[in-house]
Amino acid sequence: MLVLVLALLVVLTLLATAVAVAGRQAVAEAQLEVDRLDGELDMVSTRDTLLYMLSVQFRTLGGLTVDDSKIPAIERMRNDADDEGESVVPVGNEIRLDSTPYAGLGNARFSIQDDRGLLSPNWAGQLLMQRFYTSMGSPAQDWGPLEAKRLDYQDADDLHRLGGAEKDDYRKAGLPPPSNRAFASPLELRRVLGWNGLLAPLTDEQLLRRLTTARSVEINVNSAPHEVLALLPGLDDDHAARLVDLRRQAPFMSTWQVEQLVPIDPAVSDGLLTLFPNLSGSLTLWDARLGTRRLVHWTLTPYLEGSPPWRIDYEVTLPRGNPSDQPVAAAPATPLLTPPDASGDPGWPAAAGR
Repeated sequence: MLVLVLALLVVLTLLATAVAVAGRQAVAEAQLEVDRLDGELDMVSTRDTLLYMLSVQFRTLGGLTVDDSKIPAIERMRNDADDEGESVVPVGNEIRLDSTPYAGLGNARFSIQDDRGLLSPNWAGQLLMQRFYTSMGSPAQDWGPLEAKRLDYQDADDLHRLGGAEKDDYRKAGLPPPSNRAFASPLELRRVLGWNGLLAPLTDEQLLRRLTTARSVEINVNSAPHEVLALLPGLDDDHAARLVDLRRQAPFMSTWQVEQLVPIDPAVSDGLLTLFPNLSGSLTLWDARLGTRRLVHWTLTPYLEGSPPWRIDYEVTLPRGNPSDQPVAAAPATPLLTPPDASGDPGWPAAAGR
């Protein structure tokens, strides 16, 4: 009888343990789903807030201004700004447009990359494209065919350029036919014969950090990442790193200033360099705690009557990587990116974030 009682107690203990473990697991899974939902709401709110700011706030050489707290500077900008809402002299409260990470609403983190800081294969000059091909290890004899295949992929006819490729060539290679339209995103370059091999060493994140499909001939030295600055004629990795370090202290105010710092020929830089952002760019969002990252490409549309002030061109999900290794700046000094406190009063950024 005693043995039976002991056996029953063991069984009951095991059952109780199993129930407790299952309960803890269920609670943990439920909490994870709550965290995911909260993170998604934070990212959506941060995205919409930033798109609103991009459509209404002034942009300077330093980036996107965040509020009207510096009244004299903002008033000066209203007088000096051009039709695209751009002024020259930074006011000191800008969100940088060079992929610098910032804290958004709640647990959301974000960075903004100006399209003029990236290389546009459809619009960049021959010199820049040759530098890009060289950086990817492509021999000079392949440059012409790469250009021809890129153009054949997008044009509406089935006529072959010299060294190009049309739908018959894609069928023979077992690839989908060319779209016969402009690229929807830089990732579509992977579908172009020749380019699929050229870009194979790059991850999607690395590709999107270098290339854009926006109409951009010039390179913005105030927003271009290291990898793109190194493509400028006469520059190498060390020169690019120096420019990035210097602009963190203060944005460049003239192309002459850049020409004095690095060995770029003024004759080459004329028409190749700019200091102002484009009307389009990429917004990358992620949850500080979990999940993947999301890249949203936006274009401002201030001149389209009867339409929203911006459009979303495409979205890409990227691996999380290890964003904890990257320093994140404080939340920009604007009440738009500060959640209300428990009392219902709108929060204000801490002094350190100003």
